[in-house]
Amino acid sequence: MECSTSNVNVPEEILRSINFDALEGALNMKFNNRGLLVEAITHGSQLSSSGVPCYKRLELIGDAILADLITRHLFFHYKHLPTGRLTDLRAASVNNEYFARVAVKNNLHVHLRHASTALEKQIRDFVEEFQNELLKPGFNFFGLSDCKAPKVLGDIVESIAGAIFLDSGQEISVVWKVFQPLLHPMVTPDTLPMHPVRELQERCRQQAERLEYKASRSGNMATVEVFFDGVQIGIAQNPQKKMAQKLAARNALAAFKEKEMAEAKEDDDENGKKANEDNDENGKKKKNGSHTLTRQMLNEICCHRNWPMPFYRLVNEGGPAHAKQFTFAVRVNTTDRGWTDECVGDPMPSVKKAKDSAAVLLLELINTLYS
Repeated sequence: MECSTSNVNVPEEILRSINFDALEGALNMKFNNRGLLVEAITHGSQLSSSGVPCYKRLELIGDAILADLITRHLFFHYKHLPTGRLTDLRAASVNNEYFARVAVKNNLHVHLRHASTALEKQIRDFVEEFQNELLKPGFNFFGLSDCKAPKVLGDIVESIAGAIFLDSGQEISVVWKVFQPLLHPMVTPDTLPMHPVRELQERCRQQAERLEYKASRSGNMATVEVFFDGVQIGIAQNPQKKMAQKLAARNALAAFKEKEMAEAKEDDDENGKKANEDNDENGKKKKNGSHTLTRQMLNEICCHRNWPMPFYRLVNEGGPAHAKQFTFAVRVNTTDRGWTDECVGDPMPSVKKAKDSAAVLLLELINTLYS
């Protein structure tokens, strides 16, 4: 393909207003045609008689190039991952929210040329929120932030990629050489979070419960309610409906976990008392009493590794009405090894305790497989 690069003559006063040392230093490359770099950082609000076009054309080609490069990296780096898992990794790596964080992390946003007061405030608010995120314990670069990034920040990452592509004579390898360190840390199977909406769906599917969302809008504010078998378990508001749904799902998950912790503590106290009164020869009661929050731990491992929620199966239900005994089995479908062996727990006087008994064994199996 014939290479036609920008031949825009950038006025000297514009060239002097740009800190090329800092910008090219952040990219770790020197441009042969700095007019391309100026175009890549010029927003539509900055258009003037200078003749410097905005970044839109460069964004178009840069978007396609980065998507191609990142897809290649994931495909060849994770050769044994199933297609669905690779698709999730790519979705987390090729999107405006991630690119916006790349821009801020590498200080590319400070070089944006624009003339919009509203845009300046949006960028400033996002940068402040992003810096606060970095200070949070356990911060994950792909952590599905509550703060919506201004689109322009992701756009200039793509437009700069397009400018590098054209400036290098369409050498896609040069783009990857520049962008690989800029994109660090890249998403991995261990750092990919599960979206709260998807996690909630998985939990409800596993527990065979009915999940329903109800959305309404008042003025510029959307309200989303989450119902679990007809009972409201989460609610959130946000100007954007999708963000409100995500926050409502997150609130519902937090309510679930809080309830599970309270139930597990109650069970642990009860089992501890029984263990003190009667400790059988195999120590089974002590074992089950000492493992607190077992199902929650198992669920969190599945979420962390982006596995479906564990699948529990009732193996046996017997005994008189006043002394029922339940036995449950559990297994999980891992992304790299397929289904685990089914772990069958001990007979227990309640469904909850029977599931915990099986979950303990599956946790031990997972620790053995992945230690």
